[in-house]
Amino acid sequence: MLYMTLVLLLDLDTIEIRPNGKEEISSSKIHVSVESGSTICSTCENLTNKAVSYLSEKQTQDEIMEILHGACSQTFSLEQKCLEMVDSYATLLFAKVTEIKPDEFCKRYGLCRDVSFLSVAKSESTCAFCHHLVDEVLSKMKDPDAQFEILQLLIKECNKVKGHVQECKRMVLEYVPLILVNGEKLLEKKDVCTLMQACDASKTRAGGSFFDGELRSDA
Repeated sequence: MLYMTLVLLLDLDTIEIRPNGKEEISSSKIHVSVESGSTICSTCENLTNKAVSYLSEKQTQDEIMEILHGACSQTFSLEQKCLEMVDSYATLLFAKVTEIKPDEFCKRYGLCRDVSFLSVAKSESTCAFCHHLVDEVLSKMKDPDAQFEILQLLIKECNKVKGHVQECKRMVLEYVPLILVNGEKLLEKKDVCTLMQACDASKTRAGGSFFDGELRSDA
């Protein structure tokens, strides 16, 4: 399930907090060649619906928060501020996820309209399509340019944390790369497509649960 978490929260919809408290969503396109009503379109809507349901469950949110709080515990003197930021932003993200409408979401990112960039066969099953998206997200996470864009966005947000701007920026530079590396490891190790029932257990790439891994440093 991690791949849809990343797609919904990191790669596609990045919530930008404004000084007046209102949030806006800035979008980047996933380029996939499909037509409205195609297998890929309906598969996208199905997977998005499952992802939204999964991320809306209290147990899922609690497990995600536990992982983020664990990362904050490594920030030592900045732990309390880190926890406050995580609680504030995560709550907002979870709230925005529940507002996502699968049909509008897939149209917005070119999965249900005539936009041709990256070719994906219409005959792909839900399972194959899921694995394709996992591979795409992994590719993004390993892309230095994409990593730099994430760091830039978070550093920009640090400018809004009054009284702790420099501390926030240091946290971003030190811990976000670690989180991205561990995210890659989780995606490579776990078959999230089976976890979200997009694939049969017999087609699993790797067993286990996404949440039984822990953030760790290779240092």
